[in-house]
Amino acid sequence: MAKPPIIAACRRSFYNATSFLEELYASDGADDALIASCIADEAGLLFDEIAKDVHVVAPTIPNSVALRRIRHAVVVTCDHTTLIYIAPTLQEIAVLKRHLPQSQDIAARLRITTPAHLLEFLRLHYERALAENAVDIVETTSRGFSARIVVTGSQGILLGLSSASILFGLALAPSCLWFIFHMLFSVFFSGCILLRLLAMRATTRRETRVLPTVPARELPVYSVMIALYKEADVVPQLVRAMTELNWPRSKLEVTFLCEADDFATIKAFEDQKLPHGFMVIPVPGIGPRTKPKALNYGLQMARGEFVVVYDAEDRPDPDQLLEAWQRFSVGGGNLGCLQAPLVVANAHEGWLARLFAFEYAVHFFGLLPWLARNGLVLPLGGSSNHFRRDCLEGVGGWDPYNMTEDAELGTRLARRGFIVEMLSLPTIEDAPTVTDVWLRQRTRWLKGWMQTWLFEMRHPRQFLGDLGFRRFLVYHMLIAGLIVSSLLYPLMLVFIAYSGVNLVLENAAGADRGILVYDCMNIAMGYLSFHALGKRSSVGKKIKGSILRVIPFYWMLVSVAAWRAVKQLCTQPFLWEKTPHRPAAVRESLDPSR
Repeated sequence: MAKPPIIAACRRSFYNATSFLEELYASDGADDALIASCIADEAGLLFDEIAKDVHVVAPTIPNSVALRRIRHAVVVTCDHTTLIYIAPTLQEIAVLKRHLPQSQDIAARLRITTPAHLLEFLRLHYERALAENAVDIVETTSRGFSARIVVTGSQGILLGLSSASILFGLALAPSCLWFIFHMLFSVFFSGCILLRLLAMRATTRRETRVLPTVPARELPVYSVMIALYKEADVVPQLVRAMTELNWPRSKLEVTFLCEADDFATIKAFEDQKLPHGFMVIPVPGIGPRTKPKALNYGLQMARGEFVVVYDAEDRPDPDQLLEAWQRFSVGGGNLGCLQAPLVVANAHEGWLARLFAFEYAVHFFGLLPWLARNGLVLPLGGSSNHFRRDCLEGVGGWDPYNMTEDAELGTRLARRGFIVEMLSLPTIEDAPTVTDVWLRQRTRWLKGWMQTWLFEMRHPRQFLGDLGFRRFLVYHMLIAGLIVSSLLYPLMLVFIAYSGVNLVLENAAGADRGILVYDCMNIAMGYLSFHALGKRSSVGKKIKGSILRVIPFYWMLVSVAAWRAVKQLCTQPFLWEKTPHRPAAVRESLDPSR
């Protein structure tokens, strides 16, 4: 190697409080094999890559271990020779040089290899065990907190009794049953409106935080994990976005988790010149083929003290990791997660993308900040979730059987006593512009909400005890309100039209008139509260084009997705309908206030 990159690596090791070897491996254009060969020469040992046909004696992989922290492997070759492969640190090189002359038998068995090769060897050797752990980790660490079982036996009995009661009610007093159920379910619709009004009342102008200069030596290792499937088109954009993150290269690892049979996406990464710390990990096809399973698999190979999850099309603010780390630093050990707001960039690409972008403004700049400020359960978005690693592992990672693993994880964090707060620096995303794509994505989300509500309510008394009455009540207003209002919306419109005709013909009963007024108020306030909350945010104000007039049609699509989710929950509960992405047409401003 030339002297300048070696001198630069030495300087960075002082500035970043890291090892000279770590900085050397992280140098642009560094040859890992060359560096490891030099280490072997210095220690008086041999450099070698581990053969694939050896039997591994050690280490044995316990649950939730980070493979990147393992720096050795003891193997037995086909001729029954025991070899010890190591990727030593700088301090360990000095120990080897001092003690190996007195231990010639051990020296003859020692081999130097690169950290990256050692990691990949151990991953391949323990691939099945790692994948099975990724599938079972939630059930192992959080008994009962899994959507693997959609409905328990007791819930099935309760559902059967309820169905029988409804049939008896229809036979004996159909009008009374209709009135009771209509008013009961309409309350959930009103609950969603009330939450929006409360959030709107408390909404303040969201300002981007000014980040102080932080010495690189104070920063920890940060792990970025991105699960991809059939995303070859966005790979160049994604790699560019990750390289723009403002974090020391030797302390940043970016893991791209691709399904093992997704050859096109893996080939797209091979065509890129990935910096040090950027690694593609094939996820084996064991268990459900879902994003949360891939994240659990990757977490076992991450070494960061903090972990963030992004999606394939994400372009996070370069300083987002810095803001998250500073918030974690002052937030205390019970601050388990930080959610960055998501901003849709392509709102100009049709009415569907425009309403999606406006919905994100309502959610990430209106509702979620209000929930976070009041210490309520915050359902995470599927991207830009920053975690303390020990907190994430403590609650069991992600549920591989849940279609909205993010929102469910936010609930589980709250039940374990962890705090979830919001960041100010956003992540740019793109909205679906095709109805079919949007419908599949929204079906998956709503199915996941239904899964989450069903298994959280397996033990309602315990759930109430974990959250407390206020958070328990708001949780049901939010989750059950979202599900019920999405399902009932078209039925309410049909009832309003039917009752309106009857009123014109003077055939409506007094009770029906009261319900009609209540439904009309619900619908009107639903539209207005949604529109007003979105317009309160700076992002919602910037979205050009008609919003209020299109909300009725957009909500009708949401209802179609909700009924589709009910069908899938009964027939295909673990079907993950993939949302395809494409590269962004323009580079966007990351400041939502501009």
